[in-house]
Amino acid sequence: MDRRAWPFVAPFLLFTIFLVVESYFPDQHYLLYPIKTIAVGALILWYWRSLPSLRPSAPLLSMLVGIVAVVLWIGLDPLLVHYDQPLIGRNPFQLYPTVYAWLLFGFRLLGIALVVPITEELFWRGFLMRWLIQEDFTKVSLGTYKPISFLVTTAFFAAEHGVEWPLGLVVGLLYGGWIIRTKSLGNIILAHGVTNLLLALYCLIFNEWHFLSIVAPIHK
Repeated sequence: MDRRAWPFVAPFLLFTIFLVVESYFPDQHYLLYPIKTIAVGALILWYWRSLPSLRPSAPLLSMLVGIVAVVLWIGLDPLLVHYDQPLIGRNPFQLYPTVYAWLLFGFRLLGIALVVPITEELFWRGFLMRWLIQEDFTKVSLGTYKPISFLVTTAFFAAEHGVEWPLGLVVGLLYGGWIIRTKSLGNIILAHGVTNLLLALYCLIFNEWHFLSIVAPIHK
């Protein structure tokens, strides 16, 4: 792989490795999550100088896109045909003493609102969407629209969300359209971060923890 791809790909690969590990130890999800957040965040910082600017050019509109996305995610959830594979959602406040639960939820919030959006958007719309257009993806401007690259990237983004793939598809189309419109990774990362932050807070406030589902165990 071209070394120029590593800043976009490496955090996602490490993130995926952690997801596989978590699938073997689902009961330790909240204990593993801080390790994942710190490790992937550190790798992003390691490559930071090699990345394009992640400063949003349209912060207010990007936050609005994020709000629309979370409304769609929550609003469409009851319409899903549940489910070939059950979602596993765990309330940390039922699993751990209050102080530890808040600490672990804080790491979950940090990861889902900051590390995950950067990791995913660097890979999906920073790398893959361009690489599918041209192998030397650095010659393709961010947000360049080609139907195949747009649809394939969106489909894989949706598939990443497992049984919630229809929600991932809808939100992926929204995110993809926003980067095509603004040509800014910073904008799409901010939108994605707002979506995830509000979704996590919704889980906390309304006790709907399945929205913070974890990978179903693959080993018994």
